[in-house]
Amino acid sequence: MTTTWHVHDDLLAAYVDGRLDAIVGASVEQHLSRCADCRASTTPLVDAQLLARGWAGVRAAVESPPLPLPARLARRCGVPEPTAVLLAATTSLRTAWLVAAFLALSFATLATVVSGETMLAPFLLVAPLVPAIGVAAAYGPQHDPLESLVVTAPYGRTRLILVRTLAVLVSVLPVTAALGLLLPGPAWLAAAWLGPALALVPVLLALSSFVGPRAGVAVVVLAWSALVVFSLRGFPATWPVEATQQLAYLSLTAVAAAVLLVRSRLDRRIGAVL
Repeated sequence: MTTTWHVHDDLLAAYVDGRLDAIVGASVEQHLSRCADCRASTTPLVDAQLLARGWAGVRAAVESPPLPLPARLARRCGVPEPTAVLLAATTSLRTAWLVAAFLALSFATLATVVSGETMLAPFLLVAPLVPAIGVAAAYGPQHDPLESLVVTAPYGRTRLILVRTLAVLVSVLPVTAALGLLLPGPAWLAAAWLGPALALVPVLLALSSFVGPRAGVAVVVLAWSALVVFSLRGFPATWPVEATQQLAYLSLTAVAAAVLLVRSRLDRRIGAVL
């Protein structure tokens, strides 16, 4: 399309400097979009370094879009960007899951506080299971949006599972510990739930290596729920967080870690053979 007039130099300079009002500026911009000669006339008026920085910013925004919030937080904590991206795709680190976990823990704490020390069941039932469920949701192949990349990239699945497990624990345990301080009764109850909570995670990982995360978390949930309900058989209840039980959880953790180690080595050997 040809034009019969052109923008004079003073008006072009004012446009480049941003000194025109909205109406005149829009008119000049509309003309420039159609007139190649006037566009060429603006080239000497623009700072070359400023233009280069602007295009660099556009290129960076297109080629490297902003990372999601979990990835940005991980980067600020010193986590490498590839690992931060893998963490950002974790289902149990998304806002919806974190809010649901917080609400479940809050209601369990409230129910325990209202009921008193003789009814610790709500908190003891929920608190140790939240990390285990979060870990199960963190690496299930059916729900992992990066599954196709993980299986082809030189990033071991064991490493991915451990990194995401650690991220889930870091996101959930501090909140649970803070809520535990509100529990009635002795101060040690605020930390007593950590024993089963930290034991259920390696047990879940060990089970999942055989039957998958869905079946593994179902077994863990049913087993822990049965144990808590069974502790209600008499009053006052014998809660499954006493010192002797803590030793049992420590032993269970060691056994599950040994199973994970053996399974990991077997998988590496099988992968090397194939």
